[in-house]
Amino acid sequence: MAPVSHIRGRRSGRWALAAAGAALALGVTGCSILGDLRPGGGGEEEPTPEAAEPVEAAPLLEDALADLAEYPALTASGQVAASVGGDVRDTSLTVTDSGATHGTVSANDIEGDLAAADGKLFIRAPEDFWLDQGVFGPDFDDFDENWVRATGAQTGINPSATLAPPVLAEILGGLELDSEEASEENLDDVLTYRVDLAGERNQLWINAETGQIQRIAIEELVPPEAESGPQVRLDLAQADTAAAEEVYDTLTGLAEEELTGARDARIEVAWDGQPAMNCEPGPNCTWSGTVRDAGGASSGTVTVRMDVTFSNDEIGNLECSDNGALEAGGTLEMSCSANYDRVGDETYSIDGSAQLTTRGLTSDQQEAMLGALEEQRAATVSGGSEEETEGTEGSESPAETGETEGN
Repeated sequence: MAPVSHIRGRRSGRWALAAAGAALALGVTGCSILGDLRPGGGGEEEPTPEAAEPVEAAPLLEDALADLAEYPALTASGQVAASVGGDVRDTSLTVTDSGATHGTVSANDIEGDLAAADGKLFIRAPEDFWLDQGVFGPDFDDFDENWVRATGAQTGINPSATLAPPVLAEILGGLELDSEEASEENLDDVLTYRVDLAGERNQLWINAETGQIQRIAIEELVPPEAESGPQVRLDLAQADTAAAEEVYDTLTGLAEEELTGARDARIEVAWDGQPAMNCEPGPNCTWSGTVRDAGGASSGTVTVRMDVTFSNDEIGNLECSDNGALEAGGTLEMSCSANYDRVGDETYSIDGSAQLTTRGLTSDQQEAMLGALEEQRAATVSGGSEEETEGTEGSESPAETGETEGN
């Protein structure tokens, strides 16, 4: 875990700029995750009847972070935004020490189920949820109430990259203290100590009785080795091993039965120009075309499938297919053929049509995910370790999937 700094004062550079930018953005929109958290800001805190003497913040925080890092899982509920001043999502999640996650997220009162495992993030939500995201694609009609692979920008947060207990402890431990003292505050009728961290609005509250972190309000919760992160206001609580195992049970069932049918919303897939169909004697017909990233996603790779139907009222229909991996910002050549093998000199008029779809979890990825969940469950039950929370060999990291920074 990164050490807690005892230096008083705000950090220069990215943190100071991010805080200033957030203050401006939130002031313009009138919508703030963090604005009501300060005393007198309209939030839930009430002053204690008598002002108590503040306590030293550094050891209090160090103990709370050490405790947090050892949680088998945590629950997190509150508001998140993929970036400072971004669209606010309400969320309720259970996140294990490996980052495996199950819960809900809602945008504009439209709620969806969230699942995250092995560096992959999925949402199951009504069609209106995706319309609000401005997501379109050739298989958009399949998104409604079905599992769809998503990005942190679409969900508001990638919990695997930010909220796994040891990861969250590391992120919070890397923030400098803004004050050497922690003040008593009544938070939801519970006595807590408020710890002010460097930045305009970075704070957390530690339960005075249990010594555990009860709430975090962080302007930018930046994952390790990332450049940016989500804005959060979350109430936290420790979850036991049984709750963690329930998450693993749920995710294993989803990976076995449902996620292989998931679509992928991370890249907007479209034809680059018009596809072509050519037929030679047989008739032996070939459909070919170029698929592109029409939305300009910044990272990630999506599996694309093309299904083609050739048809003639007299000799019937033939089908062929092709699939490949489309990298963000790139193109993908696709082609397939079907031969009617008709004997004779008669000619036929052949019609053709093609449908593009995406795949959120291939069979190889499914196998890797199930193996990762099994290993992570064993590590969680046995007490885990930092090395074991980083996933298994062959797994996609959040950075590789473009989800760490909400892309």
